Amino acid sequence: MSFFEKFGRSAGELKKIRCITVTGVLIALDIVLKMLSIKVTNDLKITFSFLALATIGMLFGPTVSFMAGIITDIIGYMLNSEGGFSPLFTIIEAIGAMIYGFFLYDIKGVDLKWSKPFAKGKEYVLRDIVTIIISGIITGLIFAGAAFGISQVFNQFIETEGSLGKIAKVLTDPAMVYVSAVVGLLYGLIFTLIIRSNICEKSDIKRFLSVILSKVVVVVVCNLIMTPAAMVISGYSTSEAIAAGYPLRLVKNAIQCPVDCLLLIIILFPILTAYKKIFHENSGDRSVKSKQKV
Repeated sequence: MSFFEKFGRSAGELKKIRCITVTGVLIALDIVLKMLSIKVTNDLKITFSFLALATIGMLFGPTVSFMAGIITDIIGYMLNSEGGFSPLFTIIEAIGAMIYGFFLYDIKGVDLKWSKPFAKGKEYVLRDIVTIIISGIITGLIFAGAAFGISQVFNQFIETEGSLGKIAKVLTDPAMVYVSAVVGLLYGLIFTLIIRSNICEKSDIKRFLSVILSKVVVVVVCNLIMTPAAMVISGYSTSEAIAAGYPLRLVKNAIQCPVDCLLLIIILFPILTAYKKIFHENSGDRSVKSKQKV
């Protein structure tokens, strides 16, 4: 399906009462999850509301999820207003939801067979566990080594005035090496678990990668690029403050991203399977119906 076909077909979903009803329920869930967010700093918070928007994007596509992102942000602000309202953040929320819809719309379901790894025998299970742990440790060491190398590069800029000096002080902090090691360990453990545990067929790995890629693109585009820019444009922060706090933003998103990817994989596919069973759909229904109309 081409880029514009996805948006056109997604717009067609708005004609269905089912789409309006299910989207409304998921919007309400998104708002509830936003209220349960974990505040890290004044500018950074961990939220799980992305699960609801990703589900809307998966079921009904980028056009519907974009509109849902606008609605959830406005209603969420009305119910829990902190600071002033800026339409820039509403657009960012909508773009993030649209990205989920673009990557996940019409994705095929995956049958997660959680008991499959244990059917091979204890010795195979132990081998897989050891492999996963070793991969996590190796990835952690690689991340820690990269952090140490970066700290050595920025060590010469510690005494520099301005935002560069502030960034250098953060990146040369010894704690960054340990944080990077933990981040690498999480990446190694989670993604090796997905690939190695055989909880699904090998052909399903591409679908997993689509889910992971959707989250990574949202993090880079919305969290790391658009949000800092919107904070400066809206006057909520200065460019110097954003630059000084940017390493913390990178670390927070690096730690949260693999966890979010795992949550998406665990939650989205069972929801898709349940949705198709409830409404008697299969993976080829949409394409068949579109051909019949033609």
